[in-house]
Amino acid sequence: MITFQKLFLCYNENMKILSPAGNYESLKAAVYNGCDEVYLGINNYNARNNIDGFDLKSLKQAVNFAHIFGVKVHLAINILFTDDEMQSAVNAIVDAYNLGVDAFIIQDLGLAYLIHLKYPDIEIHASTQMGIHNLEGVKVLEKFGFSRVVLARETPLQEIKRIKANSNIEIEYFVQGALCVSFSGNCYLSSYLCNASGNRGKCKQLCRLPYTLQQNGKNLKSGYLLSAKDFNLINKIESLKNAEVDAIKIEGRARRPYYVATATREYYNAINNLKINEDNLKLAFNRDYTAGYFEGNDKIISIYNNHIGIEIGKVEKVISGKTFNEVYFKSKVNLSPKSTFKIFYNSQEIGVLTAYDLKSVSKDTYRLTTTQKIKPNSTLNLIIDAKKEQEALSFTKRRYVDIALTCKTNQPIKAEVCINNQKIEIIGELCQQAKTQPLTQDTIKNNFNKSELFDAKINFIAFDSIFMPKQQLNEFRRSVFEKVECFLTTTTRNIKKFDVKKDYSAISFKNFEIIENCHENFLQKNIIYSPEIYSFKDVQQFIKKCKQQNKKPYLDLPNFALEKDIELLKNIVLETKIGIVANNYYALDFKTNDIIIGGGLNVYNSFTAKIFNKPIICAESNIATNIKYPYMTLRHCPMKNHLKANCNNCPYNNNYTYKMDNGKVLKLKRKKISTCTFYLCD
Repeated sequence: MITFQKLFLCYNENMKILSPAGNYESLKAAVYNGCDEVYLGINNYNARNNIDGFDLKSLKQAVNFAHIFGVKVHLAINILFTDDEMQSAVNAIVDAYNLGVDAFIIQDLGLAYLIHLKYPDIEIHASTQMGIHNLEGVKVLEKFGFSRVVLARETPLQEIKRIKANSNIEIEYFVQGALCVSFSGNCYLSSYLCNASGNRGKCKQLCRLPYTLQQNGKNLKSGYLLSAKDFNLINKIESLKNAEVDAIKIEGRARRPYYVATATREYYNAINNLKINEDNLKLAFNRDYTAGYFEGNDKIISIYNNHIGIEIGKVEKVISGKTFNEVYFKSKVNLSPKSTFKIFYNSQEIGVLTAYDLKSVSKDTYRLTTTQKIKPNSTLNLIIDAKKEQEALSFTKRRYVDIALTCKTNQPIKAEVCINNQKIEIIGELCQQAKTQPLTQDTIKNNFNKSELFDAKINFIAFDSIFMPKQQLNEFRRSVFEKVECFLTTTTRNIKKFDVKKDYSAISFKNFEIIENCHENFLQKNIIYSPEIYSFKDVQQFIKKCKQQNKKPYLDLPNFALEKDIELLKNIVLETKIGIVANNYYALDFKTNDIIIGGGLNVYNSFTAKIFNKPIICAESNIATNIKYPYMTLRHCPMKNHLKANCNNCPYNNNYTYKMDNGKVLKLKRKKISTCTFYLCD
């Protein structure tokens, strides 16, 4: 057991660690290992509703435990809501706030607007599902009362610096865990194919399935072509500090408590310039690691779709038996029985086994038995170290408190506790004059050391020769710690719920078609131009053709744009005065009144539609015109990741497709501005 004070001697108050808590055990693991904040979800209100999570009763317990250790609790209410669900979502936030939750992570703009309007003191954070990845998007969200934005994982370092230098909002950035292959908030593959929306917390993770990349129907490569490596920025902490990131976020509410404990501890060490062990992170969970888009578009695709652990040795010899086979392998790693291994042969996963009878037979040589058939030269990867996991999960700490005791004869025993710069006084029973065996200071100190939550440093203001029955001393100790716990966990919040009333109907944008080149026939009244390459001259030609045919022109703005892209797009819109279709919050910063709210902005209810008060196109909801948005937005380059191409010899054309094992074919399309963004479409 380690005390609160000793663990946090090196605390860096400038950058916080936000750890995941999918259940109570993970919450404790996060708190014990050095996090400053935790995030969790309740019931069906969060983007990880496939895990047990918390309900309001267990949420109170979680908040109290975290607050005892000075850790803040953020509640993820980070899905999109229908009109009929909005009242329930508001009620959940009010109830959770009254229980002591410190902040709320929200995706639904309509919900965020209602909360900030009615309860401006409630702290709201913009979920990564809002897809905020540039300064312009941040500036829009500042107006809605968000105090922190969880940036999209696709946001590069240079843009983080630009945001921090030009806004007053806190920045939260993912540093560890699963990396969605699709741009945050704009993955509709699970929604369209399985009626299970990721924006509603029901993602089926179809990206982790096998795919085949084809060109003109010819197979080029097969495998887990959309399975991203895991995010790991532990070696980029100094860059994040220099960029003045306020909080680093560890993904993993669906992961085991051991993962939470390990990731939290390693990032705590990294922030505080202590020794880190990246193998510990790999052992906790990895599909290979990547820094993602932090310093550019990295090769993010893994050949694996699940945890691969760390390689620890190769099989040297197999002795086959009637039932069990003896497997001998070399390893310099100190291994323990009951550990679990994955077996690979020629980089292909063959099986998983738990070695209950693992035995060291000579230096660096181990033996295990299994019913599985394993070939010599197979690679063994350790995915669960039983001993290390047990040690990590048995690690605890206590909250450090200073207690000044006054023990005077014929006066009540008195404790004065100094905590959070405030003093609490607790009065106990009378101290009797000792006749034979007086209480010693050590006896009292040992008695107070029985608490599971608090590590008491006892100072004696006065100490006479006194006696007190053991039962009375125990009761006094319990009273002291109950008062301390009550002080740390009691909230005086009691805000009232309000009736959510729908008083607006979305304006549906109608009579339109989306074209990709100017040579297509224009059939509808409103023509949305969504080109592969954005250029001023090309847009001018489009506008000219629309005027000739008495059509209304609109420019479809991409859902991802960096600083140079935004400058180009703004100039085009300003010079041509063309209307725009906004697919991300940055586009709302454009100086034009002719704005259509596009599918990429995920307007799911009339409350969000009312905020915009403009014609709406929906990607998923049916409150307005519903279109099929691209299944996925890809910021990595498939040409680089799968075909070993580079920008100088890019082979891209419109003939590339991804084919699923069920026969479904997804077309690969590209938009090019300063960098390329790819889309998977029908």
